[in-house]
Amino acid sequence: MLEWLLTLGAAELGKAIFEQVLKLGQSAAEDYVKDFFKGCLQEGIAAAKPEVTKKAVAEALKAFLLLVTDELEDRELSKVEIRDRYDPALVQFIKNESVKPILGKAFEKDCSSIDATALSTIWQQSTLKGQPFPTIPEEFDWQRVGREYLKKVRRIIRETPELRSLLETELLEDIARNTTPLSPGFDVAKYRESLQCSYGYLKLYAIDSTDRVDAIKLWSMFIEQTVREALPPTRYELPLDVKRQLQEQGQLEPDLSPEALKHYRREYFQQPSRKVLEAVADSQRAVILLGDPGAGKSTLLQYLALDWVEGKTELLPLLIELREYAISQTHNFLEFLHYGRGVNW
Repeated sequence: MLEWLLTLGAAELGKAIFEQVLKLGQSAAEDYVKDFFKGCLQEGIAAAKPEVTKKAVAEALKAFLLLVTDELEDRELSKVEIRDRYDPALVQFIKNESVKPILGKAFEKDCSSIDATALSTIWQQSTLKGQPFPTIPEEFDWQRVGREYLKKVRRIIRETPELRSLLETELLEDIARNTTPLSPGFDVAKYRESLQCSYGYLKLYAIDSTDRVDAIKLWSMFIEQTVREALPPTRYELPLDVKRQLQEQGQLEPDLSPEALKHYRREYFQQPSRKVLEAVADSQRAVILLGDPGAGKSTLLQYLALDWVEGKTELLPLLIELREYAISQTHNFLEFLHYGRGVNW
């Protein structure tokens, strides 16, 4: 019976799974691993560290086999019946060419589920020595097996640094493949000129729609704001339906009484105020600037970008206006980054 796998240590696991369970030699075992990771890892990356990928596949197969046998036992099938009727079919099942990539999908980044319905269908359509696979009990829960299997795989990834490194390498190469055809190259001089043209002068047409043109430089009008390193109390002053929704999702404290709001305001104003340029310069992490409409958030970012235009900083700013992305015709941010409106590099 397959439950003997429980007694195997990590060192024996790979050999036992591939040689004793699947009856595969070295070359066939390597081919199995490639098929298992098909669509998840490139063949070259999967072959980069065969000892790592082979061990990961063996651990995943062990977890899947034991989960299925546990589910069968929960349906009141005896250990003897599972051993005699289901174990041979299970071994044949995990050798199925369609099953391997389904199980391998669990190793993909951000995988939220595996196709348990497909596994059920494949079982029903499979044969062993010319005979249909033994019937799975109606109460058998393939979805639960899939969920638990995914948890086991996530644990395998967490506990295997070498495997995490391979998966991250695959992700980086995938990003490179996706962005290469989009990137037209970066023209620093053109970008500098574009920033100067777009943001160097105030857009007074927003407040004066006449034909009068007054070229006023941002530099001559900009007044540095003050900031506090804290969330503002206005985050609690939300419409009732939004408050209720956030509370149900656990994203907002339940106590929104007037006394609580006073407490939040007092807590906020107790934080020392600082000049924003100093605060941004001192920050070693990402900065999120919050403020009321018209407080000057966009103008501040433009001012910071113009610092680079004027040669006051070597840090290259990529100023991306998300409202342009919101109204664009694409839902792919990388495509917008390279070809979107206002992207002049």
